[in-house]
Amino acid sequence: MQAVKTPRKRCAVCVKNGHQILFLSIPKPVDPPAPIELEPLMFFEDTSSSETPCMKKIVANGTNKWEGGWVVVPLVVNGNGEMERCRGFGKGEFSSFREAYDFCGPFESLAEYPAMFGCILLDTIYLLVATRVELIALLPLGGVIHRVLGTEWIPLFIPGSVPLRLSTTDRSRLKEFQQYSYERGYFYSDDCDLIYPFPFLANSAGEAPAFHCDWSEQLRQPFCLHGLSAGCSVLIRGFAEEKVVQLKNGSVLHMLLLGRQNNLNPGPRYLGRGLNGNNAAGNDHFYEYIMWRPNREDGSISFARHTILRGTIPVHWSTQIHRTMVEPSMIFSQNEEEVVRGCDAYFEFLFRQLVSLIKYDTGTASSDAPAALAPEVRCMSLLRQNPQSGEGVLARYFLDAVRKSDALLRRLFNDAKLDLVHIDWLNLVKDYGVDVATKIFWESAFEFLAPQKDDAVATVGLLRRDGRITRRNCQRRFLRVNCADSLDRTNLGCFFTCFQASISMLNSIGIEFSQFVDQRPLPPLEGQEDLSQSGLSSLSMGGNKKTISPPFVKSWIEARNPSLSPVAVGRALSELYVYNGDIVAQLYTSSAAMHSNLLRNICGLRSTASNMVIATQRRFENVFEDRSKFRNLELLLGRNKDIHFPSMNQAFLTRPVPLQYWSCALVALGVPLSVSSADLAGAVQQALEEIFSLTLPSDQLSRHSSFALGFCISLAEDEVASHKEFVTAVSQVTFEQPPPITEEEGNVIQDNERIAVIEFDHDRFDATSVQRFLREREILRVQNCAVTLFPYAYPFQGAGGDSSGLVQKAANSLRSGLKNFVRGLNK
Repeated sequence: MQAVKTPRKRCAVCVKNGHQILFLSIPKPVDPPAPIELEPLMFFEDTSSSETPCMKKIVANGTNKWEGGWVVVPLVVNGNGEMERCRGFGKGEFSSFREAYDFCGPFESLAEYPAMFGCILLDTIYLLVATRVELIALLPLGGVIHRVLGTEWIPLFIPGSVPLRLSTTDRSRLKEFQQYSYERGYFYSDDCDLIYPFPFLANSAGEAPAFHCDWSEQLRQPFCLHGLSAGCSVLIRGFAEEKVVQLKNGSVLHMLLLGRQNNLNPGPRYLGRGLNGNNAAGNDHFYEYIMWRPNREDGSISFARHTILRGTIPVHWSTQIHRTMVEPSMIFSQNEEEVVRGCDAYFEFLFRQLVSLIKYDTGTASSDAPAALAPEVRCMSLLRQNPQSGEGVLARYFLDAVRKSDALLRRLFNDAKLDLVHIDWLNLVKDYGVDVATKIFWESAFEFLAPQKDDAVATVGLLRRDGRITRRNCQRRFLRVNCADSLDRTNLGCFFTCFQASISMLNSIGIEFSQFVDQRPLPPLEGQEDLSQSGLSSLSMGGNKKTISPPFVKSWIEARNPSLSPVAVGRALSELYVYNGDIVAQLYTSSAAMHSNLLRNICGLRSTASNMVIATQRRFENVFEDRSKFRNLELLLGRNKDIHFPSMNQAFLTRPVPLQYWSCALVALGVPLSVSSADLAGAVQQALEEIFSLTLPSDQLSRHSSFALGFCISLAEDEVASHKEFVTAVSQVTFEQPPPITEEEGNVIQDNERIAVIEFDHDRFDATSVQRFLREREILRVQNCAVTLFPYAYPFQGAGGDSSGLVQKAANSLRSGLKNFVRGLNK
C-alpha cells in the first residue's frame, strides 16, 4: 500500500450575490480492493498448543478513501436545513478549488479551512471548521494525524426561514456557543480511520472495539442525507503525539501515544465523576502506546502496541462545593447498592471492548469464543487510603464494585478475570519517596501483566507495504489505572507502566538498548535514595513479597542505567506524558496537570506551577465553568438541544420549513417512542388515500428529505438516554450556597413521547388540501396510538430584539475579572 496524497485544504465558505456557498473536497469512489489475507498469528509459544486460537483468514481493508483522487463540490443549505449540491452553476464537480473559484466566482468573500467536521441546527445552521491545525504524527503507510488548534462555528442562513424568538438566556448561551473553540485536546486524520486500533485498518471479519470516540458523528448527519459525509473529518477527543528516537545505524524508532476519550459520559470534572445515568464512567480513555520501525530490507514495518485503560471510579457519588476554597466533599448514598449500581454493566461493556480488540488482533470470527480470548483486567487504584477521607470511602466502594462485577464477568466470559490493587500513591511518596512508590507500583502491575517471561505485554506484528499484517503476539492482560478523577496520579501510573512495557516492546521488534544514540543516564527521581540501603525495598501492599522478573527493571535506580533500560525511550516517553497530562487535565478541569514536575525532570522540561496554585485554579474553573463547558460538549455531540436552549421551538429543530410553505406542513404531537417514521408515514399515506381517494406509491419512505410519497416525515430523535445522562450529571454536584439559576434550567423534559413534522409536497398539495387533511385527521391513529396534529408554526423574533439588564452585566464583569485573576496565577 503506497502513501496517498490527501487534500490538506478541505473546504471553503464563499459568498456570491449575498448567498453562502460551501466548497467541499470529497473523495472519488474507489473500486473494492483486492482481498488481503491476514497471515496466521504466530505465537512465541509452541503453536501446537491447544490453547492457541486459530487465526482465521480475513480480508484487511487497506484502501485509503482518497486513493481514487478527489473532487470539489459546491454545496448550499436548502430550506429544510439540509446540505445539498448546488445546481446553480451548471457544473457540480471541479478538479480543484482553484478551478471551482475561477468557474463560480467572483465572490464577495472567501475563507478556506483545513478541515470541516459537520454542522448542527440551532436557530440556524452552524458549520464546525478547523481554523488552525498542526501535524503531530506520521503514520507507517504515509498518512498523518493533525491536532486541532482552533475551531469556529460558521453560521449558514436557511433560505426562507425567519429568526426564532429566543429568551435572553438562550441568546446569551447561543453567543457563548458561537465563541467556543474545541482545541488542543482534539485531533483527526483524513488518511486513516482512527476509530480502529493501530494500524488503523478495518478487516472483513468486522471485529473492532467500539471506542465511542467519534465526537462529530452527529454533525455529519446533514451531509449523510446526500452522500457527502466522506467530505467531513472525524473529530476525536483525547491525546495523540509522536516522538522519534534516533538509532546509531541512522534509522529511527517511532513512538506514538494515542488516547481516545469515549463520549458516553462527556461531562467535565464535577459533572462527569463516576458513573452517569447510562452506566458510563467519566474521563474514560482508551490508550494505545505504539512503537514502530521501518525495515530497510523489504520496506515492511515492525510494530508493538501496548493498550492501557484509565477512567474515574465506576460507582455513583456526588460532590458538594463549599463556600470557601477547601477541598469539595464526596457524598455517597446511604444505600450501598445505589452506590455500586451499574458497575457490573460498565465492566461488561469494557470486557466486550477488549474481547473485540483481541478478536481484531487475532482475526477470530465473532461466532468463535475460545477461552483463550477472554481478557484479564487489573484495576490499579491510586486513591488515598485514609479511612476518614472521601477517597478512603471511595476505595472501599470500588472494592465492592469489582467483587460484584467479577462474579458476572466470569459467567459471561470464559476465564475472564477482574481484580483490584490499591496503592496509596500520595502517602507512599510522602512517607518513603517516589522510588519506593514506583517499585511497589511496578511489582503489582507486572506480576499481573507478565507473570511469566514470555507473556505478551503488547500486541506485536509486521505491517507490509501492501497492507498485509502478520501478528506474532497478542496482548490479553490489561491495566486500568485510576485515581479520584483519573488525572494526575493516573498519568504517572500510566507513564511508569508504559516505561516498563517499552523494554518488552523493544525486545519484540528487535532493538537493543545499546543501539540508541542517546545513552545519557536518566536523572534520579525527586528525593530518591539507594534502595539497597532501605528496609523498604520489598514493601508490598498485599503482604506477600512480589518480584519483578527480567527483562523488567526492579527500581528507578536500575531504570536510570543505559545498559538495563532504554533511557532514550524513557526520556521521550516522559515528555509525551507531560503533554498528555496537561491536555487531559485541560479537557476535564480547564487547568494544567498536577504532579507533573517529576516527569518534567526526567525529560528536562522546566517546572510548572505548584500543585496548590493549580488546585486553586482548578476548583475555580470547575465551580464556575463546568456547566458552560458541559453544554458546549453536548452540543458538539448533538445532544439535549431542548434542554440547553429551552426557548428554541421544537418543531423548527425537528424540521425547518420556509415561511411560505408553513401552510403545507403539520406538527404531530405525542408520537410514542415505539413509533418509527415509517409507521407514521404509513398512517399519513393511508389517511391521504382515504380523504382524497388517491393511490400513492406503496414503497416505504426511504429518506426523510424525499417527497416520493407526496410528503416527508421528520421525526425528532429519541433522546431518553441523553436526557437521563444529563439529569444524572447535574445532580452530581451540590453547593452549600447554591448559585442562582435561570428559570429555563428548571424545565421538566417529557421523555415518553416525541414530535414529528409532516411536510407535504408543495406541487401536489396546496394549503387548502392540507387544511382539509387537518380537519379530517386532527387525531391520527398510528399503531393503536393517538397522535394530535397541529398547523406548523413557531414564534419568531420581532425587530426590537432583546437586551440584558445592567445588574446582569455588572455581575458578568465582576466574574470575568475574578476569572482572569485566578487563571493568571498559573502563568
